[in-house]
Amino acid sequence: MRRKSSIILTALMMACSVTACQGASISGGRSVFEDMDVTTQDAPETPASTETETEMSSEELEELDQELYNNYIAINNFMLGRLDSSLERYFNYVDIEQMEFTLLDEDDDYFDCYSLSEYNIEDVENTYEMANSKSDKSELDEAYLKLYPSLSLVIETLNDIEVYTDMKSYLDDDYQKAQEYHTVLMNSLVEYIDTGDAFMAELDIVAKEHQEIAYAQMLEQGYEVLYTMNMVIDVANEIENELYEQDVWDENILDMDLEKIQPLYDEFVANVDALLAYDGDEEKLAAEGISKYGWWSSFIRDLKETKVSLTEVLQKVKEGEELSSFDIGSSFAGHCSLSSFDAGLSSLINDYNNMINVG
Repeated sequence: MRRKSSIILTALMMACSVTACQGASISGGRSVFEDMDVTTQDAPETPASTETETEMSSEELEELDQELYNNYIAINNFMLGRLDSSLERYFNYVDIEQMEFTLLDEDDDYFDCYSLSEYNIEDVENTYEMANSKSDKSELDEAYLKLYPSLSLVIETLNDIEVYTDMKSYLDDDYQKAQEYHTVLMNSLVEYIDTGDAFMAELDIVAKEHQEIAYAQMLEQGYEVLYTMNMVIDVANEIENELYEQDVWDENILDMDLEKIQPLYDEFVANVDALLAYDGDEEKLAAEGISKYGWWSSFIRDLKETKVSLTEVLQKVKEGEELSSFDIGSSFAGHCSLSSFDAGLSSLINDYNNMINVG
């Protein structure tokens, strides 16, 4: 089972006068590095501090902290989204267990990875400058500053690999640069994984504080639908966290401790049912600024499919039946697998964010 991490989302409340952000702890997919065991003698150095913070009012400092928090959220999502997908793509072709560049398929000369956008790179760099300029740094700030060197190097190396493979340059130099890039990437990942985990752990702590405040504000101002959307995502994340703790995934579902999963499943279903009831109440949806024919309809569709995936897996467990090879190989929404449940949850996250951004 691969290393599990959580995504923390933030979004402004729709049609709401409250300026604080809301957070929802949710799963963001499964990273490609659980059992990777590599070492390096030359860890990336942290750039020297350049304290440039000037005198700021308490309100300005609060705004800076909120902006930094939002940036940390975006970077966390990027790390567990596009960046992780790029790494996974690369290691679909290249042996993750070898420090020497080695293609997994000796008969196939092809390999590549996904490019990472300038927008994300600017986010990473600007956030570093903001955090580094603070005279009074939080533990989250310090965690990000430690992450920054290896994060930057991983991004730079993946983009170098993308250009190199897109131009088929490995055929020109007989994989000479491929070895150089691979060495840099593997060495940087050692630091990236450790500092990335530490950063995400600190972000989880801060996000929970934001979350409690935001949830109370939602209920106080009558945003029951939005609150329930967050709840269904939170509980789904708890289910995945519990599965991670049990070291259970598609290949070994019968190892699942149903006594711990069932109460979470029941809570998940209760929130699903509540949202389906709201789906028939256009007046309530409109009162919260939600259009039934926009991202809400996509959310409801993905919610149903996510529930079906989890329900069918639990039924298999209760019947003492392993997943079939077809089930294990299928991660599409609505299929009978925990991978499909995870994919459905990712779709819910995307729907939610788009709904909030549009709103």
